[in-house]
Amino acid sequence: MTLRIASAEIVSILFMMIILGSLRNKSEIYKNEQKVFLMLTLSTTLGLFFDALSYILDAGTAGSISLIIVNTMAFSLIHVCIIVFTFYMIMIIRHTKKISFKMIYPVVIFSGLNILWIVIGICNGQFFSVQQHKLVYGPWRDILTAMPIVCFIYILFLLLISFKSLGRRNTLVLGSFVIFPLWAALILFVVPQLQLGYLTTALSCSVIFTYIRREEITEAHLREQIMNELSIKDTLTGLLNRRGFNEAVKSAAGHSGIGIVFCDLNALKYVNDNHGHEAGDAYIRRFADILRSVYQDAGSICRISGDEFVILLCDITKDRFLQLRDALNSAIEKNDRIASVGYAYDNDRPAMELLTDAEQEMYNNKDRYYVETGAKRRGR
Repeated sequence: MTLRIASAEIVSILFMMIILGSLRNKSEIYKNEQKVFLMLTLSTTLGLFFDALSYILDAGTAGSISLIIVNTMAFSLIHVCIIVFTFYMIMIIRHTKKISFKMIYPVVIFSGLNILWIVIGICNGQFFSVQQHKLVYGPWRDILTAMPIVCFIYILFLLLISFKSLGRRNTLVLGSFVIFPLWAALILFVVPQLQLGYLTTALSCSVIFTYIRREEITEAHLREQIMNELSIKDTLTGLLNRRGFNEAVKSAAGHSGIGIVFCDLNALKYVNDNHGHEAGDAYIRRFADILRSVYQDAGSICRISGDEFVILLCDITKDRFLQLRDALNSAIEKNDRIASVGYAYDNDRPAMELLTDAEQEMYNNKDRYYVETGAKRRGR
């Protein structure tokens, strides 16, 4: 049985080494937390190593000093793991809840005292002794083995009082470090030879590591999505920019019922020259809001240059296209003919051909605007 546990621990060491290798790559998020988790994984790996070695030496003819040193390290390192994990858990909780690092003091004090009791128990033979190259446990064994349960109960208390801020998923992931070892402790009371403490700790580290990597991947995808949106969005209006328009045109390929609306602001230069560029920016945003009010759910609204806007509509019927045209014309008239607009629609022609037609119609309408209003022509 003991050699089987040792074999399982050796396999677990290999998995821990993989995790340690992965943790060498610095995370973009939670860098300090990753350092602490690295310490947790390292202490768990060392614990697995000494625990496996203790089983191997106990099955052979190792010297008494070797058995004592190896078993002392094996029983002590579990407390180091508990201290490091508690520190890591508090760091995670502090992202969503105000909690003091002083909450780790009970774990540090109790674990330190337990390590001291382990050393005393070994020295007086009450915890274990070595007889004829074999490890023989004394009367303190059950008490000292069960002492970490007190720390696990305290950790569980910290998790429960932080449940609302952590959320169910984080609580369950962090709680694995409590649930798995407690399960191992219960087994130990039933089958004293089946010591699974380090195996369950390694399993908990694997669960937490998997969750960390999942969060990093999610964060990376979100960051990539944000950067992509920024690259195709106009910062002033929030509409698509020229690159966004080009992407929309590519997406429109193969669709039928294509409509193009080409808009050019009227009097933007006058606003900039007489009221300043802040007023000009407000003027641009004002027209962007008009376009949103008409076409928000109908198609891609784009600002392709300083005062030029294009709306691309796909899979739209001609009746609906004309209905939206009338709505935009009405809104423009209500806003002092803020823009000149051209429209083009076809079931079969590509969007870029329709863009040329819509742009030409816009220029014709702008010519009429200058004639009818007497506004100073700024050129096309």
